[in-house]
Amino acid sequence: MRPNPNSAAARSSNRTRTPRKSAAERAATPPAGWEVALRPFGYLLVAIVWAAIFAVTLALPALLPLGIQADGSDFTMRDFFFGMDPLSAILGGLISLVLLVPIFGYAFLALPLASGPLMMLAITYVVRSLRPAYRTTRLSSTGWSRQALGPFTVFPTALSLIPIASTRWSRFWLGASLLGWVPSLGVFVAACVFGIGYLLTISWMLWPLRSTAAIVVWVVISGAFAVATIVLLVREALRRFSQRPPAVPER
Repeated sequence: MRPNPNSAAARSSNRTRTPRKSAAERAATPPAGWEVALRPFGYLLVAIVWAAIFAVTLALPALLPLGIQADGSDFTMRDFFFGMDPLSAILGGLISLVLLVPIFGYAFLALPLASGPLMMLAITYVVRSLRPAYRTTRLSSTGWSRQALGPFTVFPTALSLIPIASTRWSRFWLGASLLGWVPSLGVFVAACVFGIGYLLTISWMLWPLRSTAAIVVWVVISGAFAVATIVLLVREALRRFSQRPPAVPER
C-alpha cells in the first residue's frame, strides 16, 4: 500500500532540515537585534568575572608569606635556615628547586596571563558593542583546542572571546591569553625564573634584613628576576606570533 503523499508524515519527511552553521558561518552572520541590544551587558558581566579572577590570581603570591606569618609573628627565615642540619637543608633546597619553583612559578605566572587578557578583551568588546561601526558584525567567537591547559587534555577545551575583527590591540591581548592557556617550553622556563625570584624574595623579606644596603641589593636581585621573566615571555611571544597572528590551535 503506497503512503498518501499529502499526509502529515509525508510532508514532514520531505522538509529539508536546516544544517547547523559552522563557527566561520556563524561569525559571518550578522547578529540579531536582541543580540545587539544585550551584548554590551553580557560582555560587561564577562569582564567583571574575569577582573575578579585576575585580582585573585594577583593576590595569590602574597598568601604564602601571610600564611607563614600567621603561624607566629616571631618566625624568621634566619632561624629556620640555621636551625636545620646540613642534610635537611640540602633536601629542602632540592625540593624547593624541583617542585616549588615550577609549581609556584607557573601558577603565579600563567594564571594572570590566562585571566587578565580575557578581561581586557571583554572590555574591548563592551566598547565595540557601543559603536555603530560594529552593529552589523559579531565581536567574538569560541574555539576548541586539545592543546589548551597542557598536552594531556583528554577533551577539547573551549577558548572564548576570540576577536573576529582583528586589530593590533585585540591580537596583542589574544596572544597574551594564549601564553597562559596554551603551555609551551618558553613559558615554562620563564615561570621557573619567576619561581626562583619569588622564593628568593620571600626568603629575604622574612629573613629579615637589618642593613639598608643589603635590602637595596636584594631588591635589585628580585627586580632582575622580574625583568628576566618579562624578557623571556616577550621572546616566547615573538617566537610564537611574529610569523603569524595569534590563533587558537586546532583540535
